[in-house]
Amino acid sequence: MTLLSSAWGWIAGTPRQTRGIRALQIAIGTALLYRVLTELPLALYFWAPNGIGHGSPRELLGPALGGLLDLPLSTGLGTVGVVLLLGASALALIVGWKTEIATAGAFLTFVLLVNRLPELIDGGDTAARLFLFYLLLVLPAGASAAPGGLRVWVHNIGVLAIAMQIMILYAVTGLSKAAGTEWYEGTALYYISQVESIALPSMRELAKEPLVTVTASYFTVLYEVFFAFAMLSPLRLPWIVLGIAFHVGIGVTLGLISFQIIMVGLDLFFVTDDEYARLGAWASSLRGRVAPVLELVRGKLRKEDGAPAG
Repeated sequence: MTLLSSAWGWIAGTPRQTRGIRALQIAIGTALLYRVLTELPLALYFWAPNGIGHGSPRELLGPALGGLLDLPLSTGLGTVGVVLLLGASALALIVGWKTEIATAGAFLTFVLLVNRLPELIDGGDTAARLFLFYLLLVLPAGASAAPGGLRVWVHNIGVLAIAMQIMILYAVTGLSKAAGTEWYEGTALYYISQVESIALPSMRELAKEPLVTVTASYFTVLYEVFFAFAMLSPLRLPWIVLGIAFHVGIGVTLGLISFQIIMVGLDLFFVTDDEYARLGAWASSLRGRVAPVLELVRGKLRKEDGAPAG
């Protein structure tokens, strides 16, 4: 009974993970904006009526509703408009402007584009759609709600859904890797790194070292399999730091930019509001200590610039 009361108090109390939600919104917005900026020049080729995309909402929703949703992509101008709306929604998510509207706009336009051309999907597309849907439940950026109210309850249900989905995502991914021969043998990252279309030349050479590829392969599996346990233990913050370093490294060396940006956002979601507040206070304190030193350096530089040449 005590556990049930505590759980109910957590859900119906104050809005949880508001800063983690902002980190996730910024990450998804950044990933989507990156996709828009890199794919907009090919929008007509990918998604226009005469492009290579052939999917239609009619296949899932029927001719009436599916046909209505298909209208924006029925012309070249409409196709470009959908991509630009996705970019505008992504930018609004990044800056925190009307995030409830931006989330809905990003979710709808991204679903339309992915449905039209599923062959273009990358590792981050499924995650982006899933978490944009859950983000529809949370409070808009900067908004507040009275403790115990329905809006707080819905927000915290969304927070729980996001947390559980992240844990499931990591667990399924890690267990799937553990069942694969290449990951079990410690050679998976070697084979991935030798794909010239995604890996940097330096990464291809580095991965030829057995110690590097075996260590990285096993680390990846263990990190993902134990992610959920770590989030519920004192290892949470170190695990998050490890994950951010891991995803940044993968993004840089293998070119999976949008996917890894989203994954960093998923890790940052688990940092609590109190921890973000302490981090902000520490950063402010550090700036306060560094500012006089910087001003002293600037003063010396100005004095040297104004001094006559010897």
